[in-house]
Amino acid sequence: MSSPEALRRSYRLIRFLLAFFMAGLIVSGLTAFPLIAEITLLERLLGTGSWAAGLWPALGAWISFVYQGLTETDAKYPFLLYGTDWLAFAHLMIAVAFIGPLRDPLRNRL
Repeated sequence: MSSPEALRRSYRLIRFLLAFFMAGLIVSGLTAFPLIAEITLLERLLGTGSWAAGLWPALGAWISFVYQGLTETDAKYPFLLYGTDWLAFAHLMIAVAFIGPLRDPLRNRL
C-alpha cells in the first residue's frame, strides 16, 4: 500500500497536470475566436513588409499568405469562420468537463 504522503503527492501531480491541460484548452479556445484580428496584428508585426521579414523572410511570406487567405475567406464566405468559433467553444466546454476530476481525482477516476 502507498503511504498517505505518496498519495497526496500523486494527487498534487494529477491536479497540476489537469490544470495545465485545462489551461491549454482554455487558451487555445479563447485565441480561436478573434482570428482576423490576430492575423492582422501578426501581419503588421511579422508580415512581408515588416522588420522581421528581413530576419526570416519565409516566416513573413507565410504570415502574409495566411493573412490573405483568412481575409479573403472572411470577405467572400464569412460563414466558414463559424467553424472556428464552434471549435473554440468546444475547447472551452471540454475544459469545463475536467473541473470534477480537478476537484477530486479519486472520486472521478475510471
